[in-house]
Amino acid sequence: MLIVFVVDSGGLDLMLVPGLAFSCSGQRLGRGKGYYDSYLQRYRQLPGMRPVFTIALAFKQQIFEGIPTSDDDASIDMVLFDES
Repeated sequence: MLIVFVVDSGGLDLMLVPGLAFSCSGQRLGRGKGYYDSYLQRYRQLPGMRPVFTIALAFKQQIFEGIPTSDDDASIDMVLFDES
């Protein structure tokens, strides 16, 4: 249902993506169901849609050097966290 609304409104500009852990290079560890990964893949395959910018908000403790990912995992454009 959400994809229909997004297509009718012209597309997304920004998407906040949740996760359990992140890397500074945009890797994300979710809860294992693949909801956001599959949504982003389907959205990016729609004709005429502008690219959506993805951001994750995290605590410093959620940032790691690397996150195990597969080919189906969508990367995040930016991870924002407080380094203090």
